[in-house]
Amino acid sequence: MKAEKDTTIETLRGAVIILVVIGHVIGSASDGGMKVNDDSFLRYLYYTFIEPIQMPLFTIIAGWVYTLRPVVYEKINDFILKKVLRVLVPMFVVGMCYFLLQYFTPGTNNKGNLLDIWKLLLFPYTLYWYLYSLFLVFVIIAFIDSFHKMNSINNWLIIFSISVFILLIRDSVIPYEQPNYLSYKGTMYLLPCFILGVGLNRFKAFFQNKLFKNFLPVILVLCIIIQQLSWFKVIDYTVHKDTIVGLLIGLIGTIMLLRFRLKTKWLIWFGGFAYSIYLFHAFGTAGGRIILKRFDIHSSILIFTVSLAAGVLLPIVAEKILERFKITRILFLGKS
Repeated sequence: MKAEKDTTIETLRGAVIILVVIGHVIGSASDGGMKVNDDSFLRYLYYTFIEPIQMPLFTIIAGWVYTLRPVVYEKINDFILKKVLRVLVPMFVVGMCYFLLQYFTPGTNNKGNLLDIWKLLLFPYTLYWYLYSLFLVFVIIAFIDSFHKMNSINNWLIIFSISVFILLIRDSVIPYEQPNYLSYKGTMYLLPCFILGVGLNRFKAFFQNKLFKNFLPVILVLCIIIQQLSWFKVIDYTVHKDTIVGLLIGLIGTIMLLRFRLKTKWLIWFGGFAYSIYLFHAFGTAGGRIILKRFDIHSSILIFTVSLAAGVLLPIVAEKILERFKITRILFLGKS
């Protein structure tokens, strides 16, 4: 019998996947998405609210859910094989489709060289970097957990601290020009988030400590103040998602959201399609933007609304169609 899904987790899963789509509608930089200016409200929204929380929340949820059926040593090969089918196969197939769409469709951003399509096997490609990195996280956690190295709070704290330290020194140790094979740099970013998700579900009592509960909101507020001062150039300090301030906003912000026990039916419904929305939303966001511009429509509000709607709804339709056939279920959705 399947365990009943946690409605709080499903609500947050629905919320975060919509945040991810909004982020890609806006674009992570001024040369992507809607190509909004760096001093615009949408850029401010992305920088201060979406960027710090979207990937940590998505990954912490993945870690939380993982603890419901953790890997055991005897089945580690089966676990990794399932993740290959569930994560890597759709990443390659959908990623190649998106690469070809960008290359052949007029008006798309960041067109690549057609001869470089093979690089999808070794390097992260646009938004699909997350899947490569998440797969490596699953492999790392599988080996750690199969030897029971996170079954005590002390061991968990040590491993979590090491993962945070590795992330914070990453850019100092690894040159920017170093090729990002298999998106291993992204793995370093996601690993602390996933491990935190494991801890939040596995060691609930630790996170319910009153001192801990009262201390975290204070840190979060201080980090947000620093972030705002940085954005408005009051202080000479840059906050990115993987700096200590940005990371704390993402991690503590997620802990606070879990503590609120939010339950919203329509977000739960979208949460059920989160993986498909992640895989296919770029087709909708790009398509909506390009079609409107073809009709000479340049209203930022209209482009944002249509692109967001297309980015959320088109993947749901795609899943409904693709899951009907065995081959497309496997190749595009990673389902058995």
